[in-house]
Amino acid sequence: MRVLLDCRMAGWSGVGRYTTGLARALAARDDVELVQACAAGGPPPATPRGAGEVVMLAAHPFSLRGALELGRLARRSAPDVVHCPHFPTPAPVCGPLVVTLHDLTPLLAPGVMPSPARRAVYRAWNARAARVAHRVLVPSRCTAADVERVFPAACGKIRVTPEAADDFAAGPADSLVGRLAALAAPPYLLAIGNAKPHKDLVTLLRAFVRLAPAWPELRLLLVWSDQPRFVAGALGGAPQDVISRVAFTGPVGDAELRALYAGAAAFVFPSRYEGFGLPPLEAMALGAPVVCANAASLPEVVGDAALLFTPGDDAALAAALARVLADSALREHLVAAGRERAVQFTWAGTAAVTVAAYRAALELAG
Repeated sequence: MRVLLDCRMAGWSGVGRYTTGLARALAARDDVELVQACAAGGPPPATPRGAGEVVMLAAHPFSLRGALELGRLARRSAPDVVHCPHFPTPAPVCGPLVVTLHDLTPLLAPGVMPSPARRAVYRAWNARAARVAHRVLVPSRCTAADVERVFPAACGKIRVTPEAADDFAAGPADSLVGRLAALAAPPYLLAIGNAKPHKDLVTLLRAFVRLAPAWPELRLLLVWSDQPRFVAGALGGAPQDVISRVAFTGPVGDAELRALYAGAAAFVFPSRYEGFGLPPLEAMALGAPVVCANAASLPEVVGDAALLFTPGDDAALAAALARVLADSALREHLVAAGRERAVQFTWAGTAAVTVAAYRAALELAG
């Protein structure tokens, strides 16, 4: 089967991790001939075998020019199936099309995309994808329900295809050096996020203020480029000793992130809405006990291998973290259960479900 995979966003964060993992798993299969459409200047996420191709495209994938450029490539390369691993789709659609919709965060999480104009454009892109695709892939049952509710045109087309972390966790975590090594001296709690409201790092900061006095050596390490403005307010009134134990890593590479996961006393993920939630799975694969919000798709991902707390409840989060820190038996259980849970999610498994969706799209279009 000849598959044109849109890899123009492979260098991005979440969608890039998905695109890269899937592309490499597809390229390893004997029943797929992969054509990768990549952003100009960026390397392809996978090295295709046989007659595989790599085509560089210049336009931004969110632009009309980008949609037309992808459409021209689809006509020229004559694939059996086109797969768009994010909502941008080719114009026009001229054959079997599979689209992955990761989540509807800007439409469902308050404050994430405050501009009405931007939300309208985002809704239009996703509505078109739901309408023109022959199969719609989503990473969780939670996202499936959201997409069906918001875009009824997707009903009957959706297939749940979970993501994975086996490629990211493979091999030993590299040792940290320099500033990161100093920041990551144990014990520390690790979190990954950004300033978007649904990530809810305010709740984590408030929980740390509650927890810190009983654990004077404990620090909170946030993987983030810089300190957002809301941090001062969330830490308002806290002793200077507590404030000084909150640190930001700045940009980190994959090897550094693996080492940070592996050394954490616990990984904390307070997000109120995720279409899948790859960081908890990565943390479990690398042996970090996970504490995360009981929200959206996260219970699907972590199963019974993490401690869950009520979203937005900083007292409940502080209590859950205190349990992990104080109870070595619980911590060991979470580490073992997390590793066992993580190995159930592989990119080879994701690729197998995806190829089945390709075949279904071919039948529908044929």
